[in-house]
Amino acid sequence: MKIHFWGGADTVTGSQHILECSDSLVLRDCGMFQGKREEAERINRTLPFRPDSLAAMELSHAHIDHCGNIPTLCARGYSGPIWATYPTVDLAPVMVRDSARIQEQDAAYLNQKTNRKGLPPVEPLYTIDEAEKCIRQFRPNPLHKPLDIAPGITVTTYEAGHILGSAISRYRLHENGREVHVGFTIDFGRKNLPLIRDPEMMPPVDVLVSESTYGDRLHGPAIDASKQLGDIIARTFARGGKVLIPAFALERAQEIIYHINALYLQGTLPKLNVYVDSPMAAAVTKIFDENDAGFDDDYKKLKAELGCMLSPPWVKYVGTGEESKAVTATLGPHIVIAASGMCEHGRILHHLKAGVGDPRNSVVIVGYQAENTLGRRLVDGERQIKIFGDQHDVKAEFANLDAFSAHADRNELLAYFRILRPKKIVLVHGETKQRAALAAAIRDEKIADVFLPKRGDTLEL
Repeated sequence: MKIHFWGGADTVTGSQHILECSDSLVLRDCGMFQGKREEAERINRTLPFRPDSLAAMELSHAHIDHCGNIPTLCARGYSGPIWATYPTVDLAPVMVRDSARIQEQDAAYLNQKTNRKGLPPVEPLYTIDEAEKCIRQFRPNPLHKPLDIAPGITVTTYEAGHILGSAISRYRLHENGREVHVGFTIDFGRKNLPLIRDPEMMPPVDVLVSESTYGDRLHGPAIDASKQLGDIIARTFARGGKVLIPAFALERAQEIIYHINALYLQGTLPKLNVYVDSPMAAAVTKIFDENDAGFDDDYKKLKAELGCMLSPPWVKYVGTGEESKAVTATLGPHIVIAASGMCEHGRILHHLKAGVGDPRNSVVIVGYQAENTLGRRLVDGERQIKIFGDQHDVKAEFANLDAFSAHADRNELLAYFRILRPKKIVLVHGETKQRAALAAAIRDEKIADVFLPKRGDTLEL
């Protein structure tokens, strides 16, 4: 019985972990790695295991760093089921379709330049056709229902409190009369976030594989997020500027819309125009409306007051590329919410290209930014950035609102560990500094033994 760590070990993106028991291999997540372009290209195109050797796959949730390389997995020979919660089975197809579309569009855009320079053409990681084929393999399994996912391996999932449909997992591995329980809390949410329910406590485990994204820091209280957003919108509008918000199309975009609508109903913000420039966010919002039974009481109360929580008249969902260009050219105060959340792909790049040089505007970061992404360079304070190969001066106001984080911080993770008390905690999904800091805190409190795997490491159970 073993765990193999192939992605998201000493980094935050590209989550891929394999459980081995009774000659069965189960993959948990197949995420897209995001970072330096050449490194990301190499890692995403070269899977470090044989896809046809897998008995099954479980998907924790529909964020691209967890599901974004499933089309590659299936194109390379995996033909088995991809198990996930019902909302994730609805959401993941939207995500991989849009990922394929963006890759094809970005490749076409970049090839206009490479063709002129005589360089080899840029190829998308996978095509829309390959994305469509993998979607046929998704299978729903509800929370709290044990699933015999492969010989010797049973999984039960619980609410992660991270995004709609996200799950933490408890695996029972049994082989030759031995039994081991392994928990996965990747990604793990926070209490009191809008829209979604709080994370659940899973039953006891021997080994816990946990994220460590914010292992060295604390977030601002989640209840402060709305006020912080309202303040920067008000300042920007007073200057006559635009508010540009790079946001993950799944969950974060809907959360931002939720806060803006709440601020408007409270009278904090004047009548405004909000452009959600992401076809994927529009599709995701529709799924949210269909799954709102899974949301918390605050969401239901606000929806009852507003009527249509995520699509009121002042929120406009942008469809075509021509409509997106028209939004970029629009004058006067307004808000643009566009993907991708780490500013690596998609329509946000075009809005940043047109807007970062204007001091009246604001760029608001509302999610985690991985190392070597454009979003991270903005967070680190770089005042000159490259977009589509061209240099741009950053003159817009910049704000990083960490109260919006959907990942548990150091104290929230430690509180969970203290109650669960596994024998061993394996820290993944975190950069080196954050992971080491959380490991030191676990050791100081003598909560459990700690293991910090690198990509390619194996833990024998």
